[in-house]
Amino acid sequence: MSDTQSARPMSEAAEALANKRGYHIDVYDWLAEKDPEFEKLRLEYVAHLYTPETATLPVKYRELIVSVVLAFRGLPSTKMHLRRALQEGATMQELIEAFETASLPGGLPLMSFGLKQLMELEAEMEQTKD
Repeated sequence: MSDTQSARPMSEAAEALANKRGYHIDVYDWLAEKDPEFEKLRLEYVAHLYTPETATLPVKYRELIVSVVLAFRGLPSTKMHLRRALQEGATMQELIEAFETASLPGGLPLMSFGLKQLMELEAEMEQTKD
């Protein structure tokens, strides 16, 4: 479930969240060792935002919003969120249109970065089909 390999074990809460979301960012395992109280609060916050039990805004849209913001910042974790948006029912066309829409306030580099992430994700998904 990790985006990178970590020698540090995940807490039960982090592992449960990773299983529910389908991804985990291992720098937070280090943070849990250094500041466990903050990491506990961060996990609660993340769970509330990304895996709410009851919410009006569906998870696929939550992940789509996060994907566009991360693409604006040029962060590689964009792809993890795009993958989850697809798993939660978003279509490739919805993701493309999100980047197209965000290109006006965020600029064409945002769209280019996001589309590159989508292209890589699509290629990865095609490879796993074979």
